Amino acid sequence: MDAGGGPAAANGGGGIEGPDDPCSSGSGAGAGGCRLSVHQIAGGGKAADIILWRRGRVTFGVIFGATVAWWLFEKSGLSFLTICCDVLLILIVVQFIRVKIAGLLNKQPRPLPELVLSEEMVSNAAASFRVKVNNMLMIAHDITLGKDFRLFFQVVLVLWLLSVIGNFCSSITLAYIGTIAVVTVPALYDKYQLHVDRYAGMVHRNISRHYKIVDENVISRLPRRLIRDKDE
Repeated sequence: MDAGGGPAAANGGGGIEGPDDPCSSGSGAGAGGCRLSVHQIAGGGKAADIILWRRGRVTFGVIFGATVAWWLFEKSGLSFLTICCDVLLILIVVQFIRVKIAGLLNKQPRPLPELVLSEEMVSNAAASFRVKVNNMLMIAHDITLGKDFRLFFQVVLVLWLLSVIGNFCSSITLAYIGTIAVVTVPALYDKYQLHVDRYAGMVHRNISRHYKIVDENVISRLPRRLIRDKDE
């Protein structure tokens, strides 16, 4: 029993199954310390199982639903309000007919689940939303004051890339691509984690080296010039 459990704990998938042990013994890059698995980073719950294809039918359903929604919004030419109203209309009519048929056949219709938002659920969601908004505002404050130039450069780069991508595809297509990426990229990374980490480390070292050169030659001189302009 112990001999059979050893190899399972050594590979990449074995470290994911144990939620009580945050350390994966293989650890991928051979760092020898504790590191979170992809399943733990994704939350370790049902959502993580769906993202990592541990519930293949649900994941396939998410992809199918996203594809149908993308086709309806992008290719049908209908507006968002029209599609939402048509879907709600179909659901209401189907449910109404189903209840009437069950009454004619003297059968008890299947009860619908009660959709009720508890006060605790709303309070927790509001508190979590408030914390995230405050963090975003603090980050925006630091960026606008120039306290973190690296973060400023990253934000500018991301916004510029999104602006360029927005010229070639709509928001619906971008959301669809993001949904497909969420349910495919983590699973691929979980499968090929060792190779990805190795090449990502090489790219990170190259980028850090170039950034250090730019920081020493350009960025480090910017505050001094700004101070001179203020003094003048």
